[in-house]
Amino acid sequence: MAKLTVSVDEDLAAKVNRSADRYGLPVDEYVARVLQAAETPAGPHREERALELARGAYRRWNAAGRPEDGAMSMSEVFGR
Repeated sequence: MAKLTVSVDEDLAAKVNRSADRYGLPVDEYVARVLQAAETPAGPHREERALELARGAYRRWNAAGRPEDGAMSMSEVFGR
C-alpha cells in the first residue's frame, strides 16, 4: 500500500479521529472507506457512506469472533 502524507487543519483531523473511533476503525481505513463510498455511483450520499463503514466494522467484528460484550439486546434495539 502506498503511503500518503497530507497536512490538514487540526479541527478537521480531530473530527476524522472522532469519526474513525465512533466506527471502530483505524483512521487510514476510515478515510479509505469514506473516499470509496464517495466514489460510488450513488455517492456521496450519507446512506452509502454509512453502509461502506458498516461493512468494514462488521468484517472486523466477525473476524474477532463476534464478541457481544457491551452489545444491546434485540429488545433494547427495537423497544419490544
